[in-house]
Amino acid sequence: MIAAMATTRAKAGAEEALVTAAQDHGRALRDQPGCHGTHVLLERTTRTVVSISIFEDDAALERALEATRPILARHGIEQLWESPPTFTRLEVR
Repeated sequence: MIAAMATTRAKAGAEEALVTAAQDHGRALRDQPGCHGTHVLLERTTRTVVSISIFEDDAALERALEATRPILARHGIEQLWESPPTFTRLEVR
């Protein structure tokens, strides 16, 4: 299994909008074949949003991300970031 983690800092005042967008995206990811779950975390003092999703394999991750791009576009997610997210892929054993 694969854990995919995206970490970004929200623009000041955009924290809740970014969390809402990430949660909406997480729900869409969970509906994709091969996704075992998604969690969205907000650390308020640093305005850091972390999304963690677990996938069956890399192929499931890539298919899910491609299928859910319209969700992120609908929220105008890039306008909510202070800086682009960092992505980490971890193997789950």
